[in-house]
This record gives sequence, structure tokens and C-alpha cells, in this order.
Amino acid sequence: MPTQKIAKIIVKNILRKTPSATSWIFSFLLDMGALTIDAFLSPSYYADLPSASSAFSNIPRKRPEIKPVTIRQSILRLRKQGFVEKRGDQYKLTEKGKQLGKYILERKTLINKKWDAKYRIVIFDIPEEKKEQRSWLRQELYLLEYRLLQESVFIGKHPLPKSLIKSIKQRRIGNCINYILAEKVYKNII
Repeated sequence: MPTQKIAKIIVKNILRKTPSATSWIFSFLLDMGALTIDAFLSPSYYADLPSASSAFSNIPRKRPEIKPVTIRQSILRLRKQGFVEKRGDQYKLTEKGKQLGKYILERKTLINKKWDAKYRIVIFDIPEEKKEQRSWLRQELYLLEYRLLQESVFIGKHPLPKSLIKSIKQRRIGNCINYILAEKVYKNII
């Protein structure tokens, strides 16, 4: 997961289908490439825009009840964090913004795939000196709709994306994680 606070908020809002002004603006820029401030402020502009890409189909085309000042603040915040740049009178995603969009798209596509009726179980025992890595892994699993089965044991229906596995290896915590594929999970056996 991206480390910046605003990036985390954008990712969570889009994947959990709870768009904020910032994630709404970000998704529009990702879909359309470049837009002027008027496109965000005037309902007549975005009402006629083509439908959202499959990755952002949960983001409403109709602007949520967002005040113009909030839209301007969100764009400014995205610019300050380096996700959006202004060229002439248009705003567009920077390379950093495109990378965040790619990250979201990969996870959104994975979550929307038809379930193969197999559960994925992630068991980890990451040492205390690497607690930041442990927290990062938990956040990633929650974003992929994994549920906590018990302490440090998560279960989900989606495979781990290749980029997540690569990040696990880069963070050198792979030897602390077990990944199990199961066809059936029995609950509360007495």
C-alpha cells in the first residue's frame, strides 16, 4: 500500500466503494486523462462524460454533494502530494498518480473477478522489530477483503496480487508468512 496518508485514503475509498471528493476527482482524472476545474464544478460537464472504466464503476458520475471549495482543496491536496499537476488550464495525473492508479486498478480487478471457490489463508509471524511491515501486510490484506480469522491469520477469496508478493519479498518478510489454498473451511467445530 502506498505510504502517504492521502494515497491510503484514496485507495480505501475507491476499493471500499465509499468515494470522497479526493477519490472522486482522482478516479475522473484516471478515466479521462486531463480535465479542467470546470469539469468538476459544473454538472453539465460530467453528466455527459462516458461511463466509468470497469475499475471505477462504483464512483458515481453524478457529483456527490461536494462544495466547490472542497473540490478546489482536494485538487490542491492532490497537487501538493505529487499525484496531480496543472498544465495550462487542465489537471492531469503525474507519473506518481498513474502508479497509484495502476495499484488501485490491479486490486480492483482482482476483487471483481469471479470467485474460484477456493479460500486463501495467510498466516504470519512477523517479529516485533518489523512491526511496521506487519501493519503494512494487515492493511494490504484488508484492502483485498481478507478477514481476520484469529491473531495473525487472515482468510480471503482472492489470490494475492503479484505486486504484493513482490513487495513482501522486497521487504524481506517472506520467510515469516505462510500462504495456504483451501477448498473448504469448517467453522466452530465442537
